[in-house]
Amino acid sequence: MSILITRPEPDASATTKRLVELGYASLSLPATKIIATGTSLPHTPFAALLATSANAFRMLQAADITRLKSRPLHCVGEKTAKIARDLGFLSVIVAGGSGAKLVSDIKTTYSPEAKFLYLTGTPRKPIVEDELRKAGYEVTSIELYHAQPVNAWPDAPPEVLRQVDAALHFSRASVETLLHLAEQSDVLAQLKTIPHLCLSDDVASPLIKIHCPIVACSMAANENSLLELLARVLP
Repeated sequence: MSILITRPEPDASATTKRLVELGYASLSLPATKIIATGTSLPHTPFAALLATSANAFRMLQAADITRLKSRPLHCVGEKTAKIARDLGFLSVIVAGGSGAKLVSDIKTTYSPEAKFLYLTGTPRKPIVEDELRKAGYEVTSIELYHAQPVNAWPDAPPEVLRQVDAALHFSRASVETLLHLAEQSDVLAQLKTIPHLCLSDDVASPLIKIHCPIVACSMAANENSLLELLARVLP
């Protein structure tokens, strides 16, 4: 069975490797590419770092890592935490896979006058910073990357797209670009008929909006849970 992956590199290659190990074929057609913004990090004091995506750490300069690695770092998921640890960060706290849990952890651990440096990118839903600011915390959000939609498919993808058995979706931006390009390539009707397996309700919303008949979300917002869902849908 062939599984469509639309997430950007290098994550697409990592997911492809796991699918092959599980016995699936894969079609990698990244719908977005990660572009560094070049934004500099401030030198103001803060209680801890926050991060919700591994892409932020891929954009850090060596000097920034050296300066920040001893500070407490709160990550949403284990994947982001692993990349941070591999880069040398010494105190990494994992929130269990959701921005809401990260916010809860911060409220439990820090007094409201605490200041935080949030390493992030666009597009994103500003749940973490909005909820923390409502609670009285000061959050400086630094956008280190931008997920830029691709303008066109690579050579001759429409025929290949007609042969996939399911699709894995990790971001809303990738889904929106996929649907736009599929419509341009006249394969949207076919693409709507396959199972679409999504990391969250937000990721799934564009598919539900156009009435795709088979849309499912993983129990948790991580790759392991999404692959478990795939095994249940396509055993």
